[in-house]
Formats: sequence, structure tokens, C-alpha cells
Amino acid sequence: MSADSSSFRQSTMESHVREPRPSQPQQTGLRRIATNALSILASDATTRIANFVVYALVARFLGAFEFGQLALGLTLFRTFQLLAVAGLKALVTREVARNSENAGRYFVNASIIVLLSSLAAIAALKLFTVGMDYTPDTAHLIVFLSLGLIPYSLSLICDALFQAREQMHYITISNVIVNLTKIAAAFWILSQGYGLNQLIIVFLFCFSLGLVVKWGLLVRQLKGVEHRLDPRFCLEMAKSTVTFLGINGLNAVLTSLNIVLLSRFTSEVEVGLYSAAAQLLIPVALVFESIGVGVYPVMCRSFKKNSKKLQRILERLTEFVFAIVLPASVALYFFSETLLLLFYGDRDFSRAAEVLRIVVWGLIFRSLAKAFGLTLVASLREKATLRILFFDVLTTAIVGPILIGQFGLIGSAVTLLTVRFVDFVQHYVPVAHMFKTLALRRLLWKPVIPAACIALYLFTMQEQNFYLNIAAAATLYVATLFILSAWSAGGVKQLKERYFLLWTS
Repeated sequence: MSADSSSFRQSTMESHVREPRPSQPQQTGLRRIATNALSILASDATTRIANFVVYALVARFLGAFEFGQLALGLTLFRTFQLLAVAGLKALVTREVARNSENAGRYFVNASIIVLLSSLAAIAALKLFTVGMDYTPDTAHLIVFLSLGLIPYSLSLICDALFQAREQMHYITISNVIVNLTKIAAAFWILSQGYGLNQLIIVFLFCFSLGLVVKWGLLVRQLKGVEHRLDPRFCLEMAKSTVTFLGINGLNAVLTSLNIVLLSRFTSEVEVGLYSAAAQLLIPVALVFESIGVGVYPVMCRSFKKNSKKLQRILERLTEFVFAIVLPASVALYFFSETLLLLFYGDRDFSRAAEVLRIVVWGLIFRSLAKAFGLTLVASLREKATLRILFFDVLTTAIVGPILIGQFGLIGSAVTLLTVRFVDFVQHYVPVAHMFKTLALRRLLWKPVIPAACIALYLFTMQEQNFYLNIAAAATLYVATLFILSAWSAGGVKQLKERYFLLWTS
């Protein structure tokens, strides 16, 4: 075997024995977790908030049909973006974290692969729109938006390098610049009476701006590092992404299949109503996902040292996210119509209230599955993730056409809730086999009591002022939960140690 053809394997092998060379002083314990988690939280929050604001602007200025067109276009964009990246983001992050000297090499060669795969994804998406027989306007919008796959996918390679080098704040800086530009430009475009085609130009500009900003930040960090295009290295790297590509591919199908089925059996209006309800779940999901990201490194270290410690961390994490998600789900259930009208300003969107009252309970299953999923990966059982995703997709493919074909919009909501439950069960079973003493009833009873109290309060006081009800319900929940938690832990000091000091080790 020639030296060139073995270069990828050699660099990968060397990465296992060389110590990483971080570009900044090491942080330890809670400070390091908090820094990474807050950077990711800020980055994700700005992106999701910006998208939510754009959705709200479209709803107010254009209406439910155009809202559905944009929702379908962005859903398919995210789906094919996962395919365009071809699993390289995870691979680049892992390998550069192991050996930062290879950062320049991965940057150049991964970018070339992603450029080619993005072009293939655009062509595939064009064929997909033809096969789905969308209206000409909707098909044009989807294909026009897909041009952004090139700059967006290239920027994800930059993100991978920033994450590997523990420079997540650069991702945040770029995303804040891009998203502020997106909101301002979208507001001006729509307020001047322009439509979706002009809004898509704003999206394409912002994707390109994000790439330029990240390239500018990254090139400064890679000065003096080898930058060389190596076709054989590209080929070996592409072969090594098969597992990641499989996970990304299943994720891509899972995230879009429900909306694709809905667009097939109904119309863009129903897609818009479904997406309007789903958008209101994002803030809650963002919170528990960011908590998971922050705790994940501690879970990995704990498994390496002591699996019982990993179980204790899982139990605290499960209690913590459940205590956040349950009251949020109750509030979203009771205030569904009010919130839809508040954010979207169009009574047509009140039809999505029934959808929101169904899908909101999927947040509970999703948050618990997230905690169990992190445990599986931290304990070196990542192959289980691929199996779980496969059965999630299979469930959607079987249940979705039946329910959506028969019940339309409501069928799509029930399909999502069913898949969330199946996903939760698949995550819980292997974790329960790992930790025989894990008992969900023992972990989850405390938030249930105060959540039941606020549900009773909101049911009897629905006619009162919205903001007063929110404040009263939040106060009632926090006070009741704190009293129960302190009592069960044996005191306030023990409660603090149980939920905070445990995560710093």
C-alpha cells in the first residue's frame, strides 16, 4: 500500500495516541461544561428565534398558504442538508479533537467532499419535487432555496472544526451576525409588500454571509497549519463516514417524513398549520437539549470511571428535564389558541390549536428519550441509536399514511405523538437493562404533583388575564416543587448537592 493511500488511516491511528493540542487553556469541571453549553445554547437559540420570527412575519404579512410553502421548503432543506454533509461533521469533529494538527487537512478535503455532495443533493431534491407533483410555485420555491445547501453545508464543516478545537463561541458570533441580518432583511422585504421569492433571496444571502464569516474566523486560527488537497485522503474519509451517513440519513427521513406525507395527502395550508404548532415547542426543546449537551461530557467521564456514577447522573438529569418539560407542556396545552394568535396574529392559525394540544405531550417522551440516548452513547452503545432511528422511521412510514390519509392534519399530530412514544420506549428498554435499579416512578413523581396543581388552577381560571395566569401558575409550580424536592432530599443543602455538585466531578 502506498504512503498516500494509507494517509487517512495513519492520521486516524495517530490521533488515538497523540494528545490533543487545544488552542486555548483547558477549562475543567462545571466551568468548562457551562461555557460549551452556553455557547451552543446561544448559537441554537439565535438561529431558532430568527427562524421563528421569520415564520411569524410570513404569517402576519402573507398568510397560512405561504407559511406552509416556506415550512415545507425549509423542512426539505434541512433534510437534504443532512445528506449533503454526508456524515462528515461528526467525523471531522472527532478526528480533529483527537489531533488538532490535522485541522487544515480535514478542512480542505472535507470541504471538497461537501461541495460535491451538496450539488448531488440539489439535483436529488429537484427530482423529488417532480415526483411529489407539487404546484409549480411550491416546486420552484423549494429548488430555489436548495441552492443554499452549498454555503450552508460548507459552513457546517467550519462548525465541526470550531467544536473540535473547543471554540464554540466563534459559531455563536457568526450565527448572531447572520440571524440579526436575516430578521432585519426579512422584516424590510415583507413590510414593503414583497413575497416569498424575495424572502428566499434573503435566506441565500444569509447562508453565504455565514460561510464568509466562519471562513474568516477559521483561517485566522489555521495559520501555519498544513492545507493540502489529497484525493486519496478524500476517498478514505468518505468511506469512513458510512455509519455517520446512515444515522444522518435516517434522521433526515425521520424529521421530514411526517410533513412530506401531510403535503402529499393535504395541501400547503395544512403543512403551515402543523408547522405553526410545532414552532411553539422549540423553546422548550432548546432548553432540555442544551442541558443534555452540557452534561454529556460528564456522563462520558463517569462511565469510564464508574457506571454507578453514570446512573446517578442520568437520574438527576431525568428529574431535571422532566421538571422543566412537564409544566411547560401543561401551559402549552391550556394556552394553545392564545399563543398561536399572539405570535402569528391571524385567526386562521387558531385551527392549529388542536394539533398543538396533541403534539405537546410528545415533548415529555422526547426529553426523556434524549436523556436515555445520551446515556447509551456515553456507555459506548451508539449502534443502538441507528437501530432506534430505523424503527422510528418504520413506525412513521407505517402509521403516517394510514392516519394522515384518513384524518389529515390531526392524523399527522397523532402520528408524531406515536413515534415519540415508540422512540422513548426504545431508549428506555436498553437503559433499564443497564441499570437494574432505575425506576421512573421514583424519579418523576415530584413534578407530577405541582403540575397537577397548576393544571387544576388553569382549568378553573381560564377566563382570567393570560399574563396573570402565567405568573400565578409558575409561582405555584416552583414553590410546590421546591418544597417537595427539599423534603425528599432531606433539606436544602442536600438538594443542592444532589442536583449541582454531582455534575461538577
